[in-house]
Parts: sequence; C-alpha cells; structure tokens
Amino acid sequence: VIGEILSKLEISILDLDEVEIETKICIDEEARVAGGTNILLYGVPGSGKSWTIEHEYCTSDTRVERLVFHPDYTNADFIGQILPVVDPVDKMVTYEFTPGPFTNIVRDAYLNPQFKYVLIIEEVNRGNAPAIFGDVFQLLDRLVEKKTIEGVTYLPGTSEYGITNPNIAKAVYGDETQKVRIPSNLSILGTMNTSDQNVFTLDTAF
Repeated sequence: VIGEILSKLEISILDLDEVEIETKICIDEEARVAGGTNILLYGVPGSGKSWTIEHEYCTSDTRVERLVFHPDYTNADFIGQILPVVDPVDKMVTYEFTPGPFTNIVRDAYLNPQFKYVLIIEEVNRGNAPAIFGDVFQLLDRLVEKKTIEGVTYLPGTSEYGITNPNIAKAVYGDETQKVRIPSNLSILGTMNTSDQNVFTLDTAF
C-alpha cells in the first residue's frame, strides 16, 4: 500500500544553488550617526590639503576610503559596471554588476549606522568630475534638518533627493526599486589643485 502511494506522488527536488534569494535590508535611520557633509579643499600643491583632511576631519574610528581622479577615470570606475564573471564550478560566463568604490562605501555606511565614513577624492579636477559623478551628482544635496520622506525619517546629512539606480540600490539595499541616498554617516571630502594647467574646470553648481 505504501509503495502504491509513493508511486503516485510527484517529488521535486529544489536546487538551492539555482535559486536567487533577494533579501531587502532595512536599517533604523533615526539610530544613524548624523552630520554627513561635502567639503572641497583647494589650493596650490603642498599647502596641506590632504594633511588637513587626515588630521581635522578624520578620527581614529573613522572608516576611510581614498581614491584619486585622473583623465581616464570614468563613471563606471567610480560607481561600478557590469562585467563578465566565470563560475568556478561549471565555467559558465555570466554578467554581473561589480560595485565601484562609491557604491561600496555607501553600502558599508548604510549597513553600519553607528560608524562615521569618509570618502576622500584627491585631485577632483584632474578628471572630468561631473561626468564621473553622473546622476550621483544629485545626491550631493544634503538635508540640513530632520525630515520624513515616504514614512522614513532621515537625519541631517542624508541626501535630500533620492535617485533611481537599480544597480546601486540592489548592491546597497538588496532592493533595486528603492531610491538611493547617501546616508548621514558618510561624508565626501575632496581636494583640488588650483595652480596646475592640466586640469578640468569645475562648473559653479559642482
């Protein structure tokens, strides 16, 4: 009797390696460190721009990411890009979004609200900064006071306006439909050389 019952059952085996599980990450924004800002230090070479950042804006517990703009630096290098990835088991090639330094530090800052993060960009005007930032430029407008947007209360220092970028959103929040914002515990500090002729000019808005 048991054999007859088992023969009538359809048994399917689920291979968990082939199932992509999306997990949306939610953080209490009101528990986040506030005060994130954007600061651009400019001057002639050797005037102490990098030293000032290191000693006046960074503390021992600050998480720091440093990068340098140059003429060949692109938005794909800064934000991330879709690259081929070879599976080590079946050797199949897939194309996945590989986060750049900006996306990585936004994700780290979002997931660790109790720490201060600083993204240092050396020689901002040695690359085409508006092109490198692209739509992320919109995120540089920061809230100056606490504000509730779509049911979420954001602290001062958070991006006032969110942007739609599925690749960044999926890497940071685990949800590609969520609006991307720079968290209030992440500051962006830049240095700019004012005496070199081989640099790009920055527009007034930037």
